Amino acid sequence: MSKTILSVLCLAASASLSAATINVSSLSALQTAINNAVAGDTIVLANGVYTASSNITVSKQGTAASPITITAQTIGGAEIKGTGGFSIVSPAKYIIIRGFKFTHNASLATMASGTSFCRWTCNVFQTPGAGENLLLNGNDHEVDHNTFQHKNALGRFIAVRGSGSQIAQRLKIHHNYFVDQLPQTGNGAETLQFGLSGYSLSSSNSTIEYNLFEDCAGESELISVKSSAVTIRYNTIRNCPAQFTLRHGNHCTVYGNYFINTPGIRIFGDDHNIFSNHFENCSPAINIGNGDGEVADGAALTVHDRPDRTLIAYNTLVNNTTNIVQNGRTNGLGATTQTVVNNIIQGGGPAAAIAGPYTGGIWSGNILYNTNGDGDMPAGGYITVNPLLARDTTGTFHLQPGSPAINAGTGTYAAVTTDMDGQPRPSPLDKGADEVAAAPVIARILTPAMVGPLADDLTPVCQPVIASADDGNVPANVLDGNLNTRWSANGNGQWIQFCLDDTLAVSGVQIAFLNGNTRTSTFDVLVGNDTLHWTTAATGKVSSGTSLNLETFSFPAKTGRLVRIVGHGNSVNTWNSYTEVRIQTGNQLAVRKMNVAPAAAAPDPFSLNSYPNPFNDHATINFYLKKPGVVNLTVYDINGKQVKVLVNARLEAGSHNIPFDAGVHPSGTYLLSLHHNGKVSVKKVQKL
Repeated sequence: MSKTILSVLCLAASASLSAATINVSSLSALQTAINNAVAGDTIVLANGVYTASSNITVSKQGTAASPITITAQTIGGAEIKGTGGFSIVSPAKYIIIRGFKFTHNASLATMASGTSFCRWTCNVFQTPGAGENLLLNGNDHEVDHNTFQHKNALGRFIAVRGSGSQIAQRLKIHHNYFVDQLPQTGNGAETLQFGLSGYSLSSSNSTIEYNLFEDCAGESELISVKSSAVTIRYNTIRNCPAQFTLRHGNHCTVYGNYFINTPGIRIFGDDHNIFSNHFENCSPAINIGNGDGEVADGAALTVHDRPDRTLIAYNTLVNNTTNIVQNGRTNGLGATTQTVVNNIIQGGGPAAAIAGPYTGGIWSGNILYNTNGDGDMPAGGYITVNPLLARDTTGTFHLQPGSPAINAGTGTYAAVTTDMDGQPRPSPLDKGADEVAAAPVIARILTPAMVGPLADDLTPVCQPVIASADDGNVPANVLDGNLNTRWSANGNGQWIQFCLDDTLAVSGVQIAFLNGNTRTSTFDVLVGNDTLHWTTAATGKVSSGTSLNLETFSFPAKTGRLVRIVGHGNSVNTWNSYTEVRIQTGNQLAVRKMNVAPAAAAPDPFSLNSYPNPFNDHATINFYLKKPGVVNLTVYDINGKQVKVLVNARLEAGSHNIPFDAGVHPSGTYLLSLHHNGKVSVKKVQKL
């Protein structure tokens, strides 16, 4: 996404869906406008510096298609200082706070329990004094493209809480810039604290992604996760003396992160998955905690819970002073069943230094090269060989052609589906954090230009399908023509979104539901041209409860290039699970099922050829595009099983030649499926 596009989204120049645009030039007028707001209103505070002596309270409700937007006249143009800030209280929902600079006292930007679906975007937080810059309660909130800066007191940039013993759920914290947090002598100065020990056994199902942390000291912990089921991915932590810690809780997933000149990650709790991360010049890189209690056996939630069943797999560690460690502890319980497999450790100190009790450990398939010995890593847990890593222009170490790590991963670990570039990892996997692949790169080491209010987002302008969340059953599964795969996400309001590339009249959707023959599912359909402004195409649609096949839901046509299906659970539970989805535009399906039988394939709407055909191990796939757009080129076997994604990116018009290396695949018939601008072409090829 370009800076121009993002700036337009942040400025929200379009008010076509707003009930009214109300311009105000004082905080009293702002409060009055908020009190009288209805769904779709945009309230614009004129640029200037305002001193608040009391909180600006928001309790109104917008809708998904028509949120209530409270915005500065221009990004950063309206500054609020003093002893009051925005206080969003129950039952507020679908509120957007955008474009402000907050220099009021800390602990004044708050979200209360009972709020939902609110968004803080494109703001600058520089709030002095002890306390949090932003306190989050409630569910389904989004915090994105903000800058949190210049903190020199106890308290956190962001603190996440909950209600009772339940942590806030389904939060999305992304594309924020955390910078310049000075060290404190007391406890309670993390950069981002997600939960407290009392919430640690409750699942959040939240995502922290694409954030940049630089020069943040605070205290010993940088990011402190005290909750279960949090995904932390594609973040960059650079030049921070504090440590990312899974402090309390279980079942967290940490992948695709870049740790540079920082203490890396420290692990407590059970059943975490740590994979595809990049560690450089860290001390240590990975710290397996030495527990002083076992929560599963009744220990208090405040203990350092003994790490059990952690998967530490497919990470790349380069030139770290210490690599994988476990420190000693008087009467420590150590860790159990830690699986350390298929990592690449190059340079730096010993590969492993384990000082505490360590039972049931599994070490396998790791690559060591130029380290200061293996330390405590068992001899059978590694090989010594040059992995052929080289730093690319992004600053990241990637595998080079001929690397012994390519296709060399051992064992099966279902959690490892993505590499550090955000590319899918088809079997056989490459060792380390990098998977050599032709799929688009959606993650890399972040720079300040990629985050904050004027970010140049890395995410492609138009991805064929994305979702608010998933449980490992990824959104791409709804486009694979296979009713045995699915997208799944738990919770009211989880969504899956499709990009049609062109602006089209959307007149319906076809959805096949998991267990659709035994339960009904409820959903809405939104259509729009950007993610801030939606038209409601259908509400309260309910599936038949009698079919596993695609069901058609028609509605009056709405024009847009994005289609979002918002799930409201099913008649049994709050899960949203779709096996296939098609978008109806006029009388055509904009997203079609792949015809796995060649005889059923429609005539090629555009050129698709393979040279040679038949081929041995290598072929070149050629196609010509009359128009630019998002292209998906995928290879399937004759049974319709996905073999390899060759392209999933936006391409320009013209001729394209894509290599297909089939050396590791058996002889036989394969199908090439090319999707572009709502059209599909299928080609049968033969490997000798």
